[in-house]
Amino acid sequence: MNHKPTPKKMQTKRHRDAGMTLVEILVVLAIIGVMASVLGLSVSGGARSADALEREATLLSVRLERAADSAALNGTPAGFTWRPEGYSFVSLQDGTWAAHPDGILAAPHMLDRAVSLSVFGQPRGQYLIRSDMLPSVTNPDTNSPVPLQIAFVGTKDTWEVVFDGVSAQSRKHPDGARP
Repeated sequence: MNHKPTPKKMQTKRHRDAGMTLVEILVVLAIIGVMASVLGLSVSGGARSADALEREATLLSVRLERAADSAALNGTPAGFTWRPEGYSFVSLQDGTWAAHPDGILAAPHMLDRAVSLSVFGQPRGQYLIRSDMLPSVTNPDTNSPVPLQIAFVGTKDTWEVVFDGVSAQSRKHPDGARP
């Protein structure tokens, strides 16, 4: 039998001046990429706040119109309840206020941390959405209806939602001033 000697295992010693491996370079690039993305997200906070304001105002406009349509179709009033951290909708059912039967309106909506909400300047309260589609607040001097005015305030901008009992419009408040 002829036995060949087994080759010695290849030794993988590196010289001190050989440089960096591809894996080491890729790890460093990944760390730099993560750090750059974290920095980018923290710097663009104002833009996110402006987008959040517009998104929240548009969403509430649609939900107010949906609640008004539901109240008119069912003949039962709905309620809009707000607080600094969010809002919800309720409906009058068998003489008591309960979660709205429409699943989209029933779940409480929490606001982005960069957004604050006030209605007629009040940080919390309730508003009746009547089934006859008229605003539930009237001016005592003129006895004319007063539309619901909701402000979404961010760090730089203010968006406002105006609801007249039938339709809601959202718009950016001029110069970011509070309504």
